[in-house]
Order: sequence, then C-alpha cells, then structure tokens
Amino acid sequence: MVEKLQRNESGRRLVGTPLSPGIGAGRAYRIEQHAPDFHRLYLSAAEAPRELERLQEALAKSREQLVRIKERFEQQLGKEHSYIIDAHRLILEDREFLDQIRSKIRDHLYGPERAVWEATEEWLAVYRTLTDPFFRDRGSDLEEVARRIVANLGESGPPRQEEQSSEDLILVGPEIGLSDLASFPLAQVKGLVSTRGGQTSHITIIARVHRIPAVSGVREVEGNIRTGDEMIVDGSEGVVLVQPSAGERRDFQVLLREEQRRSSELEGDFRPSSTADGRVVSVLANTDMEDEATVAFDLGAEGIGLFRSEFVYMGEMSGPVRFEEQLSIYRRLARLTGPRPAVIRTLDMGTEDHPYFTRLAGEGPVLGLRGIRLSLDRPQLFRDQARAIVSARREGNLRILLPMISSADELVTARELIREVEREVSEKTGFEPESPIQVGAMIEVPSAVLVLDGICRHADFVSVGSNDLIQFTLAVDRSSDLLSPLFNPLHPAILKSLERVARVASRNRIPAYVCGEVAAQPLYAYLLIGMGFQRLSMNPFAIPTVKKRIREMVYEEARERIRELLRFSTIQEVERFVKREMPSWETVGQESGSRFVKS
Repeated sequence: MVEKLQRNESGRRLVGTPLSPGIGAGRAYRIEQHAPDFHRLYLSAAEAPRELERLQEALAKSREQLVRIKERFEQQLGKEHSYIIDAHRLILEDREFLDQIRSKIRDHLYGPERAVWEATEEWLAVYRTLTDPFFRDRGSDLEEVARRIVANLGESGPPRQEEQSSEDLILVGPEIGLSDLASFPLAQVKGLVSTRGGQTSHITIIARVHRIPAVSGVREVEGNIRTGDEMIVDGSEGVVLVQPSAGERRDFQVLLREEQRRSSELEGDFRPSSTADGRVVSVLANTDMEDEATVAFDLGAEGIGLFRSEFVYMGEMSGPVRFEEQLSIYRRLARLTGPRPAVIRTLDMGTEDHPYFTRLAGEGPVLGLRGIRLSLDRPQLFRDQARAIVSARREGNLRILLPMISSADELVTARELIREVEREVSEKTGFEPESPIQVGAMIEVPSAVLVLDGICRHADFVSVGSNDLIQFTLAVDRSSDLLSPLFNPLHPAILKSLERVARVASRNRIPAYVCGEVAAQPLYAYLLIGMGFQRLSMNPFAIPTVKKRIREMVYEEARERIRELLRFSTIQEVERFVKREMPSWETVGQESGSRFVKS
C-alpha cells in the first residue's frame, strides 16, 4: 500500500496496511526497542571462555523471562493461547542457532552481542527469501528473541514496559512484540500501530483473536507520534488519526456504535446458511492456528474447512517438528471443533519456505518439491504428521487434505501410507474408530481438473485451492505486481474449471469444497454456489457478510446465470455480463469503508 501523510485541520492522518479489523481509540504509548551495544567487536583468545559464560547466563535469563511472560499470557489470554510464547522458547533451544553463535565467539572471537546479531542476520537472510508471507513473518519471532538475548547481555536487561495509567492505550513502535503486548492488561490495549508487522505474525494473530485493531507499514511513526498523543486506529482500512479533531472524535463514536451494532447482528447467527429458495450452503473457516478456530466459531463458522498445518512446523528452525508437538496442536484443534469438521491440509511447504526444507532439497521453484511431492519424497515426515492427526482424531472430527495432487496415483500412494498409520495407531493405542479417517484431494493444478474423475474415485472429498488453480491455469505468478491484472477469477478458463470440479464431484457423489480466497468475496461466492458448490471456506472475518448474502440470493437464478457465463469466450464478455446482470453483487463489500478514508 502506498503510504501517505496528510496534515488536516487538527492533527495527522497516517495510512498503512490493515492487519486486524475494527476501530479503537486511546492514548499513544511508544514501545522503545533496546539498542544493541556493539562496543566490543572482537575478543582476545583468552577472553572467549568468559564471554561464552556470559552468553550462557543471558540465555538462561531469557528463558526465565519467557516463563514469566508465558504465565502472564495465560492469565490474560488463557492457556490455549500462551503456547505462542513457546515458539520463542524453541528458538532459544535451537541447537544449530546456538552453535552458530558460540562458534562466532569461540572461533572468530566476535563479541557475544555481535555474534548473536551475525547469526540472526544469517537466518533472517533465509527467511527474507521465502515466498510465502506466512513464513517470512516467522522471522519477526527470531528478531524478538535476538533482541532479548542481546539486552540480557547488558547489565540492565531489556526495558520493562509497564502500564503507565488506567487509560486506554494504542501501542506504537517500529515493531511490537508479544512480550510488549504481555506487559499491559489486554483490556487496556485498544490498538496497535507499527512500521513492521505481517499479516500472519504472531502479534497480528493475537490481535485478531482478541479484536484489537492493528495497522502496520506506517513509516511515519517516528517524529509524528509521541507517548500521550490521542489516537484513533481504523484497522479495517489501515488508517491512523493522531490528535484527531472534535469532529473526528464524534465520527469515531458514531462508527464505534455502528460497528458494535453490526457485530451484534451478524455474530451469534449460528443458523446453517441457505439461499432464499432453500439450497443449504456450509460456510467454514480457513485458519493457520488452532486458537483462530474460536474466533471463527464466534463469527458463525460451521467448521474448519482448511487448517494450514505449515505453522506447526515453524517451531523448529533447523529440523522437522517433534511428533509430540504436532499431536498437542492437533488435539487442541480437535477439542475446539468437537463434532464439527476440521480439515487439516498436510504439509504444503515448498523448499523455499523454511530454512530446513531449503537445505533439505536446495532452492526450488514454486513448481518444485512441495505439497504432496515433498511428503511422498520424505515418507517418514508424512507418516509422522499422519500419525499425529490420526491419534488426535479420537477427540474431534479431523480430516486430512492432501495438497498439490496432480494425479490419482499420488492420492492412492498417500492413502496407503495413511491406512498403514491408522493400523499402527489402532494396534498401539487400542483406538478403533467407526470408519477410516476421511482423506481429500486439493484441486489446484490443471492436471487434477482434467483427471478429476479418477481422483474422485479415490477421494472422500475434494477441495479447490483457487489461488494456485488460477495461478497455474493462467500461468500468472500471483506475487507479481506486473501480472496481477491477469490474475482474474472471471477468466472463462477458471469459470469452466471450477464448474467442472463441482459437476464431476457431484457425479461421483463426494463433497466439493472451495477453500481459496475467492470464496470470501460475495460475488464469487454467488457464482460458486451457482456452479453447485455447497461448502465454502474462507477468512473468518468474511463469514458474517457471506452468510448474510447467501440468504439473499436465489440458487436457481444463480444457476441460470452460470449457464450464461459459461457460454462466453472472452473475459470482457464475462465482466460485461456481471456488471449488467449482477451490479449489486459486484459492489458488495465496498460499502463498509470508513469515513476516515473517504474524508
């Protein structure tokens, strides 16, 4: 997003990237980061042993601090969320990371502070090359841990951010860490404003779970926001007002009441959604972490349609995550979802997405060793994950989704491995479920669409990953700004592919899900339902709006419009038809813009 700074009649308006929706107001509290001390760049050989001891003391002190922060998280957020701090603890225990630091002190005679940052930078350089923002955001955890270690190498330790008053606060800083947030009563924090911060960073996930508006990418923080400034944060639109005028404060109160009214109307609507003419459509949620499931259910989700398991692997930087850790996470997910379905996508990590997997198979392209290919290439990795899911299944309705399936052969091989694992778990634990675990195939490459009949014969369900299906069908890199206009869900080839998936799955009498981003857009949800899809999975915050719109639509009318759309051969014809025949659907979702943006 292009940032801009405008001085208005009374204060300042800053614009950044919206991370967590909602609006909040309070006094600014600046998070000051501890500046590393590099005055000792090199040591003498005689000094190295003592400096290694100093490092060890700093590591021990850091671990103690994390224990206290975790206790505080458990008090404020509940035990189910505090495990996020464990990600920091695991970094502190990562043998390869620590060996690198010690080697730089012992072999290169670097001062400990420099050694920590040199090692951190080497790891961060790998994270920065990752293509998926979800994985790039994990680098922020590493930086926060490194800052903690370096601060503890000093005499004073890290600065403590304590609550300064009982006023509502907006935390502001270059980057806001989990420990910063844990320093304040959560009810007191009404917004987060930072220069850096990703959509899938831990702090963003916590903000979304607890409905704290958050905006990142605000480069003008320095020099424009001081502790004590009055602020309004619009996390839906990415707008920050500093020292707002009396009129803007009144507008904020109106918007806040409107948002609370809309939330109370939409949330708590747990009825199954159906069209005006009675077609039932299940609306489910996509999540990355199990604690997001709670938010999704509060927003009306009828289950988890896509649980991306990649986060499970991010606890370890230098190797596969332990089985026990995986089992613990899947159990928590199973307990949260209970009888509702929870579809777990097995590891879809490209070799470029994680330092360990990068070293495992070297740098690879998007079309390289990823998804089911990686799982079948490393069967023990896959078996460990399947064993954890199957073992956790006794506590909930878990299902397995296999990513990047390009042929029925891959599906057959993977299912055989899963069946072996199920037998092993039954023999070892005595757990005998009524039926084998359901296994689905993710449809996201053109070959899977072409051989879908064969895939459906071996699958319990199929699920469309629309982002990759569009990317691979149209040969458009979705991360390219240059090509983004070509990434068009209304391309006739995409409409025909999606309709074929719904039709073939129905003919084979298995459920078909859509779990890609398009399902969250009311227009595309309308078209998907018209094609025959009855299970849509999406960003949890899109659920209330999509459910509301589903109830307004007429299935038979949508079906007829799809028949018309499938006759067109050009994108322009499709778009003209949509503008002419479905103008209200085309603009849906834009009416919620904040007046802070429009003014």
